[in-house]
Amino acid sequence: MALRHALLGLLTHQPATGYALNATFKAQMIHFWHAHHTQIYRELLKMEDEALVSSEHVAQHDLPDKKIYSITDTGRQELIDWLRQPTSYQPKMKDENLLRVSLLQLLPLDEAIRYVEETKAHHEQVAHQIRAFQAAHQSEADTLGYLLTSEYAIRMMENYAGWADWAIEQMKQRDTDAT
Repeated sequence: MALRHALLGLLTHQPATGYALNATFKAQMIHFWHAHHTQIYRELLKMEDEALVSSEHVAQHDLPDKKIYSITDTGRQELIDWLRQPTSYQPKMKDENLLRVSLLQLLPLDEAIRYVEETKAHHEQVAHQIRAFQAAHQSEADTLGYLLTSEYAIRMMENYAGWADWAIEQMKQRDTDAT
């Protein structure tokens, strides 16, 4: 149900088309949630059937018609009720990268170090991209949620980079100790 609540949350800001919701979702939530545009459109239809959102059909001459979705009072209450529910937070550690790291001893040391360096560079690049997006788009009008989640994503990426430095040092130290 998280996609439903994410979309309802986005609609609390302003009415939007499915296309605009998909773009905003990718810009603001990509660092902690992923949804394909088909999932978004499917969920909007379900929410409309359940009266959580309403839509206005807008005819366009040179473009396909569009639907502009708005959150209803029922949808807003659904979102507030969901926010107030206790969560059974369980960190998710299903991470292909960490699976690979757990098996690095099977590679020659230089390959293992190169793998960690490459993933470190990737994480640093993501942190840089988020900071660049913030610099270009962040404003006082941003929600507290956006500020908190984007900073969390940056810190996660930077934490990985710091861990990678430590991991490389550990691999080099073990190699030195073995020789």
